[in-house]
Amino acid sequence: MFESLFINNISKLVYKEQNIYAHEKEEIKKETLKEHSDLTLYYLERFSEEKQLEKIITNIIKELSDDEEILSDEIQSIIFEMFINAVYLHDIGKINPAFQKNKMNNLEVNIDKKHETHESKHSLLSSLIYIDIYIDEISKRVEDGQKQKFLYSILYSFSYVISRHHSFLEDLSQVEFIDKLERKLCNIKEDRFELTYYKYEERLADRKNFNRLRNRDRKNFKPVSFFILNKLLYSTIVNCDFYATHTYLNGYEPESKYIDNIDEILSIYENTKIYKGIQNYKKDKKYFGANSINTLRSEIFLESEENLIKSLQHGNIFYIEAPTGSGKTNTSINLAFNIVENNSSINKIFYIFPFNTLVEQTKSSFDEIFNQRIQDKFKVAVINSITPIITEEEKKEKEDIYQIDYSIDLLNRQTLNYPVVLTTHVNFFNYLFGTGREINLPFLQLCNSVVIIDEIQSYKNTIWPEIIRFLSEYSKLLNIKIIIMSATLPKLDKLISDDKANFIELIEDKDKYYQNKLFKERVKLNYELLDKEKISEEDIVDLVDKVYKERGEARVLIEFITKKTARKFYDKFIKLFDNKRKVVEITGDDSSYARNKIIGEINKKDSKGNFVCKDILVVATQVIEAGVDIDMDVGLKDISMLDGEEQFLGRINRSCKKDNCCAYFFNFDNANRVYGGDLRLELNLKDKDYQGYLLDKDFDKFYEKCFKRLDEMKKECNEKNMEAFFNDEVKCLNFTQIEGKMKLIDQENYQLFIAHEIEMEDGKVLDGKKVWKEYVQLLKDNSMDYAKKRIKLSKIAQQISYFTFNFLDYDDKYDRRPKYFNDNIGRIYYIEGGERFLTEGGKFDRIKYIKESGDIFL
Repeated sequence: MFESLFINNISKLVYKEQNIYAHEKEEIKKETLKEHSDLTLYYLERFSEEKQLEKIITNIIKELSDDEEILSDEIQSIIFEMFINAVYLHDIGKINPAFQKNKMNNLEVNIDKKHETHESKHSLLSSLIYIDIYIDEISKRVEDGQKQKFLYSILYSFSYVISRHHSFLEDLSQVEFIDKLERKLCNIKEDRFELTYYKYEERLADRKNFNRLRNRDRKNFKPVSFFILNKLLYSTIVNCDFYATHTYLNGYEPESKYIDNIDEILSIYENTKIYKGIQNYKKDKKYFGANSINTLRSEIFLESEENLIKSLQHGNIFYIEAPTGSGKTNTSINLAFNIVENNSSINKIFYIFPFNTLVEQTKSSFDEIFNQRIQDKFKVAVINSITPIITEEEKKEKEDIYQIDYSIDLLNRQTLNYPVVLTTHVNFFNYLFGTGREINLPFLQLCNSVVIIDEIQSYKNTIWPEIIRFLSEYSKLLNIKIIIMSATLPKLDKLISDDKANFIELIEDKDKYYQNKLFKERVKLNYELLDKEKISEEDIVDLVDKVYKERGEARVLIEFITKKTARKFYDKFIKLFDNKRKVVEITGDDSSYARNKIIGEINKKDSKGNFVCKDILVVATQVIEAGVDIDMDVGLKDISMLDGEEQFLGRINRSCKKDNCCAYFFNFDNANRVYGGDLRLELNLKDKDYQGYLLDKDFDKFYEKCFKRLDEMKKECNEKNMEAFFNDEVKCLNFTQIEGKMKLIDQENYQLFIAHEIEMEDGKVLDGKKVWKEYVQLLKDNSMDYAKKRIKLSKIAQQISYFTFNFLDYDDKYDRRPKYFNDNIGRIYYIEGGERFLTEGGKFDRIKYIKESGDIFL
């Protein structure tokens, strides 16, 4: 594929290249540097074929500058060549004799006593040789001084990326990489030992300095394009290196997992009950009968599909704004399949969710649609902190003789080598902005994909403008079709001025659905308590008591802002109802096992499809607002942000099948205590306009106020100024600053591992003490194969989640790590005999723990 491109072949650069090695493994022949470099180039060509990488690199290069003179065809061609050769030459520094002798046990290399302790590193030497190859080449091929400076900036950043391919990306403007290079050059002048096998030793050693790189010029670069090009190079080098090394160590090529059977997938999907029902409705508008929620769901499904197909060629980011309960998940699955079917370059789907619970729910939806047979080829992978790494173990166990290839399973997980990936917002942002080597592996897989982002309003709103600018550029440059969906959708494109971004609203008239009585009137809103200057605890208890007295049996949900308040009222209601009514609590102080168990009890239905638990009070915090699929009759909520209020309403009469469902709002705790700094809190439901916005589902007006404040803030002359961020940090490739700025969660999150016994659904008892012991032993087992160890750790992570409870650091100014524990590994703190810190229902008794540790309960 790259035959017409000039490749700086290892054999033309290295003496005795047949005896210079890149890898070794017992019992097999050592791999030469040329073999590894050629294999790296082979995988680059394979990715170019499978992911159309050549086209993507070319498109990014075209977008590097607004100056057409600088980006002539010749300049673009040189940059492309430099990119490809950066991948090919990333390991050329392994010619270092010390590396050959000490790391490769190369018997062909003899080292005198003077150099026996010489460092064996190779990455910085690779960068130095790469620069030596191109710094004169640029001046030979390009006469214009401004264009030379432009190319020197590319050379400098590419060489830096090469130097970090075994490490992580730092701030390029802060690390003084040029000084490191010149110190290396100075050492080589004094002692040319490391250049023993480099054919151009004299040229490199005779260089006085790299002033041409010091005089590089970044002013003509578009910040995001330059950033993405270097991120893509880093990810490409690491991916090609991983795949090539795996091939040598294991003797076979890893198989790429893409969506290459869309017709078969569609045939299965189109045979589902839901899809058939929608198609029947398309033919007969009376199919579902009068006043059916399925009529509206079908209309949303069909309208969004029609608008997508019409705009697919020129649209990059698509909005689905539709009410809670309108079938957005099924609609988005259909849209993703349509994109893959109609665009031959798109071959992966990424689903991005705010919470693991939504990830798991969507995985269940896929499992209902696609049986195990089709998922063998159409693997739907859940990637989060608690889901085990996907293995081929199940299939192999059926054979008489098998050996689990842990390394391929780990490689698949690291590179997200699956057709469909379900993961969280935090993981997704790590892929886009993370600085680590492994976290950058998935970046390459994002090219030519569909990315579905659910509940984007849950992102930290102080960086909404930066988020949408990055997403706009990523979608355009990496050929990503992004679908953003929510019931309360902020149209973030209004925060940037980019006419080329091509944002498409797939629902043209959202009021057609929001104003329909099935959605608008499914929950009656009551603001009476907001007229009170101050509401008391007794007022809240009396209101709940009143609801039950009026209704008899009822499924009631009450949400508070803090866990402390939720626990206080939970205790009050337990005492009030005295076991005559079921009272449960759902907060961030639940383990995943406890939360799933509670939700299972709430959702349990009899053979006729009716809820078994008809009389229940659920006391919760904001964790209930999204990601928890429950259907209640009545809701009561302490007010916070308007979009949070709507998300809460989505838990009431979710099925739209019940009458007389209502929600009461009150003002008890100060929301700023939990949501401090969020611009959506400047006004709340005590404001009459905001009450109207919620009643009319007019979230555009609500977000307008927020957008105005964001625009003002981003123009201020301080660290929040957006243009300064893109010009001073992004354009300068300050990777860690960008990662920090784009971090979704500011608080540090610690976890308490509370050891106790859990009786599982199958009757077996899981002992937390034994789980912890197994976890520690596994971590300390340095004799186990690394890949095997990672797989086993991912499997035990699920059990660990049953015993862990979040312990947030709310303020960086103080040390808020857990004070009381018996052992800790990283951010997990182990407490033996933890039963004393659990309630009868198996919940974390935070108050009791805080009292013993002397901390503060928020």
